[in-house]
Amino acid sequence: MALYRYIAARPGKSPEEIVVEGDNDKEALAKLRRRGMIPVRFLGVDDAGGKRLWRGKRPDIFEFTRQLTPLLTANIQLEQALAIISEGAVEATQKDFVNSLRQGLHEGKKLSEMVRSYGSLFPDYYANLIESGEETGCLPEVSGELYKFMKESRELKNFIVSSSIYPIVIFAVVLVVSVVLFTVFVPHFSQIFADMGRELPGSMRILNRIGSVFKWTWWSVPLLLIGGWFGGRRYFGAAEWKRKIGAFLIRIPVAGVIMIDLEICRYLRTLAILIGNHVEIIRTVRIAGKVVSNPVIAAGFDGIDRRLKSGEKLSAALKDNHFVPRSTASMLRVGEESGQVGEMLDNIAGNLEADTRQKIKRALSLFEPLVIILLAVIVLGVVVAIFVAMMEINSVTGGQKV
Repeated sequence: MALYRYIAARPGKSPEEIVVEGDNDKEALAKLRRRGMIPVRFLGVDDAGGKRLWRGKRPDIFEFTRQLTPLLTANIQLEQALAIISEGAVEATQKDFVNSLRQGLHEGKKLSEMVRSYGSLFPDYYANLIESGEETGCLPEVSGELYKFMKESRELKNFIVSSSIYPIVIFAVVLVVSVVLFTVFVPHFSQIFADMGRELPGSMRILNRIGSVFKWTWWSVPLLLIGGWFGGRRYFGAAEWKRKIGAFLIRIPVAGVIMIDLEICRYLRTLAILIGNHVEIIRTVRIAGKVVSNPVIAAGFDGIDRRLKSGEKLSAALKDNHFVPRSTASMLRVGEESGQVGEMLDNIAGNLEADTRQKIKRALSLFEPLVIILLAVIVLGVVVAIFVAMMEINSVTGGQKV
């Protein structure tokens, strides 16, 4: 979606600048008129996903939502709640951000309009949920749902990062030990043979070749990767190159399945929170489709809005998507029949997240011993090669003594 800027006025009031989100100018004008406003002048279009209004350190939207939720739940007015948050802000960036929201309220702007004006600073679903809370008078409840959703997303991300630290450290140690063995220790031992005027044994020649590979790999491989990335982007185009990278990632054994599950979790969570807060279903599926970062997976959700417009149910539209688990459509159909679509989607997403956590744990548990075994094989290979070489030295020396 894009951000359409207008100078518009309500009957009997002075004109003001309004930001409206929409897929095209007709949809933006329709939203503007539904708010009871008359467009006076069109100011232009901004890309909602790519615009960055904040330079340097970005405000912490999660922390802002965490502080705002209990204040609104305590029936404190929005402007007063923002003033309290501003007083307690430690970072200057955070304080300036909250004060800018307060200034917008004083100018008569809605919170959802200001959220849209910040573009990519807020998640795609944020403004639409805030707008639904403003229209229904349930802003405290919507804020609570937002905080819950953002908290669960952050916890899942932190779980993945914390679970990956130990395997990454082990892998780094294996890499460093391998480089030292093949670039320092093996060449030094080979020099002993050279000083003796003896030809290197076959095992040491193999180790020297491996060491030579390590010597040029550390600088050439990064250059090849960087050059390949920019070359592919230039040759195929940014969009097609991103699609090819996305297709490659989801084909990686084990990791590809986890990536798909994470994207589907994010999609279903977004659907659940938007539907649960009475956002229009067509707009809901469009917003949810934007939170999927992998273009191959996102393409699987294209056309769902058209199918819904033609009268299909959401469960039927998702059934044909091979990335979505088969049980999802069946469970969602039960939710549609009982009128509890939002609650059912929330349960489905929760179960899928739990399964994904288990997959991540199993994958990392398998990765750790594999890396340790790899290190043992490398060290054993070097030790055996050196042992064979020493045996040849001893045999040569023994023959000379006799």
